[in-house]
Amino acid sequence: MEYTVNKATMDDCLELAPKMRKSDIQEIWSAGRYTPSKALVESIEASGIHAYTLRLDGETVGIFGVVPFSEDIGVVWLMGADNMTTYKKGFYRVSQKYLKKFLKMYNKVFNYVDERNKSSSKWLESLGFKSLHRDPYYGVDKIPFNLYIKDKEYV
Repeated sequence: MEYTVNKATMDDCLELAPKMRKSDIQEIWSAGRYTPSKALVESIEASGIHAYTLRLDGETVGIFGVVPFSEDIGVVWLMGADNMTTYKKGFYRVSQKYLKKFLKMYNKVFNYVDERNKSSSKWLESLGFKSLHRDPYYGVDKIPFNLYIKDKEYV
């Protein structure tokens, strides 16, 4: 099993959208009423050259990137299919590599995660993100989301 990473394209969005994991669909819907296709397209447009497609043995299993929030702060994001983390060690290595890349661009990176999305929370914590704030009324659905932040000095 091998992960590869390439620049994200609109075709990658079309491939991933119908097989996006339920937890990601639930999160993007509750936050802003985004469908999988709309969330993927808008995210890669906002990230520009910093949007990437993750493939496992040639199959598109995830799309991720970073969006500028300010000059020193970036918003990291990831949406994937159920089989995205099949090979956990490989997935973790790719995650570490791109997190380091993003932290060379920004002093801090963050994301808000739906409290029901346990897999994303565990993944961020394994990468050294800290949960700094719980917003009990986040997004359109006004449900709990947690703010995860990673600082450059802890890379």
